[in-house]
Parts: sequence; structure tokens; C-alpha cells
Amino acid sequence: MKVRALPIFLSVLFSSLLLFGGWYVFQNQFVKKPITNEIATMKGVKLNDIAIARDVITLNVAFNNPDKFAEDYKRVKKIASEKSNGRAVKIEFDSPNKNLQKIWDENAFAIAEAMELHTYSKIPGVLEQIKKKHKLANVGSHMDDQYVYIYFNDGKNPYYAVLPREREVSRNG
Repeated sequence: MKVRALPIFLSVLFSSLLLFGGWYVFQNQFVKKPITNEIATMKGVKLNDIAIARDVITLNVAFNNPDKFAEDYKRVKKIASEKSNGRAVKIEFDSPNKNLQKIWDENAFAIAEAMELHTYSKIPGVLEQIKKKHKLANVGSHMDDQYVYIYFNDGKNPYYAVLPREREVSRNG
């Protein structure tokens, strides 16, 4: 029996194109496009990028309304979770200002301490101290049953952070 390479090669090529092409179309038409369309209707929220991996969907989002930040964050998370087909959803914030990131990094310990000790009422005071020390234009915080939402602004650029109230516990083994 003679093995013919061309039909085997064409079969493998066609099957691969069909499989990966179908996967690509599914990701774009039934995951990425619906998320993009729904978030586009939200005022004060701009979706910069969606990255779809095997077990996580990562959204890069810019929020423009600090007063509705917590509400908008929950809505974006809900939209993405509904369309994710069981994958985890990770939301990243567009914070191009390195100075605000540096301010957050320098002062995150005090907020982390309040989170660990469940003394959430100290967070607004810590934010006010950060505001005075770094001459920020605005600071704010909000809390619900799942997250603590933190916002500050230097007058030009916003910085957002969302901290889970309950830490995930991981085990070795």
C-alpha cells in the first residue's frame, strides 16, 4: 500500500483550519463582541482591550466617573462573567500615571493593614492623609460586601484600586 502525502497533508491542514478558525470565530463573535458591545453602552467606562486566554478573560478598562466607580466596576464584572463561559474574569485599570502608581505603592501598607484587621473605617482617614501629603485633588473610597473600592486623582489623572474584602486562601500541596 502506497501512502500518499498530499491528501494526508491537506486533510490535516483543512482540519486544523476548521478547528482553530472555529475557535477564533467563537471567541470573537460570542465572547469578545458581546462584552465590547455591552460595555460600550455604559457612560463613564471605556474598554481598552480584552485578552481571552484558556481559563481567564482579562479586561483593561478606564473608568471616568469616580462617584459611580463601584457600581460601574460591578456591572463590568457581571457582564464579563455572564459571557465568559465559566472562565475567571480579571479587570485591570488603565492607569498611565506612574506618579500615582508610586503614591499607591508607598502607601498601600496602611490600607492593607486596615484590610487585614477588618478596620475598614480607617481607610478614609488614610486616604485623607495621602491626599494632604501628596497634594492630591480628590480621594474616595466605597465598600460593599465583596470589595473595597479606592480612588484618587492628582487633578489630571485618576487612579483606581479594587481590593477584595476576603483573601483567597491557598495551600501548598
